[in-house]
Amino acid sequence: MESGMVREDQPEGVQEEVLQDRSQPQMSVDEVYALARHCREERDYQMEAYWYEMLLMYRDVEKELLVKTQYYCGEAYFDAGNEKEALHWFEKAARQGHKKAKLRCGRMFSQSKDDRDQEKALYWLEQVAEEGNPELQHLCGDMNCQGRGTKINYARALYWYEKASPWGNSSTNFARGMMYYLGEGAAKDYDKAFDCLKKAAGGKHAEAQYRCGWMYQHGEGTRKNLKKALLNYEEAVENGHVGALYQLGNMYYHGEGVKKDRKRALSIFKEAGNKGETGAQLRCGWMYYRGEGTKKDRQKALHWFEKAGQGGCTEAWLLCGKMYYKGVGTEKDCAQALFWCDKAVQAADCPENAEAKYICGTIYVAGENSEEDREKGRGLIREAAEQGYRPARFALRFRF
Repeated sequence: MESGMVREDQPEGVQEEVLQDRSQPQMSVDEVYALARHCREERDYQMEAYWYEMLLMYRDVEKELLVKTQYYCGEAYFDAGNEKEALHWFEKAARQGHKKAKLRCGRMFSQSKDDRDQEKALYWLEQVAEEGNPELQHLCGDMNCQGRGTKINYARALYWYEKASPWGNSSTNFARGMMYYLGEGAAKDYDKAFDCLKKAAGGKHAEAQYRCGWMYQHGEGTRKNLKKALLNYEEAVENGHVGALYQLGNMYYHGEGVKKDRKRALSIFKEAGNKGETGAQLRCGWMYYRGEGTKKDRQKALHWFEKAGQGGCTEAWLLCGKMYYKGVGTEKDCAQALFWCDKAVQAADCPENAEAKYICGTIYVAGENSEEDREKGRGLIREAAEQGYRPARFALRFRF
């Protein structure tokens, strides 16, 4: 482009400089850079960007300076709040090998929800990651593992996690460990998994501490060692891992690695249950129901079963339904019984689906409902009978 050409959106001062007569000496590159740096000192990023852009549009400069100026122009536009123009100049510099520009492109594209932008993000980030940045190597591993910017590629994800591993990042070691544990990107290998997870656990990675506890408890990738399992669960609990708290309760409940203590177990389960752990809530319900580590208290049992049910525990749905249906721990309430048992009926994975159908069926048949509801009830009882539930078979033979 000739030096006399002007963009309409340029400030008057810039136009005056550009429109100078060709016979007049041009400003040197150093002078333009000095003006741009002054603009940055004054935080006038828009004007800084214009000076760099003028240099790029109206002067022939060496490639090394050209690429550097493209990057600076992108930075100025970015700081001025114009990310679209910033990305335009960052991409120009990135295509010519500017490392920081590649990183900027990767970071900026990664903020988009558009799949094509995520693909561009991964493209640029992987280029920078190859040069040895462990943080970016881990990020590239995550993107390949999660299918961001590419199809899920566990082998590629593991490749990046392995490249990042020498720096000892606990998150990276945890990711590597879980891939070997699950057999994702490589053959399942509990020994390698345990080695990686143990390194991550040493960095106070709570999930890794929990996983090490599990592997010590079950002898996966290492010799079974209940004492070490207990220790790892305790460390994970200290770092806020609720699942580890539940497993710790189980060890006290069964006496694994520690003397059996149902009272202590109940205390731990209650703590985990109050933090939303449904397995612990269910266990609390059973312990109050049976009087384990405490006196029998069916009302408290129902309270915990309902908490577990509200958290999506299918087993708890039927338990709540049965207790309301029979009036155990509460007054008999067919409406509540129907509410809970119907949830169990709708859940294909509920192990007691047939019993739930029978209870719903008898409520529909016995209630003051329409003939349509009574027929629905008889249908549910027939389904329960077909699933082998004996009370339903008896009802069909002698009552219907």
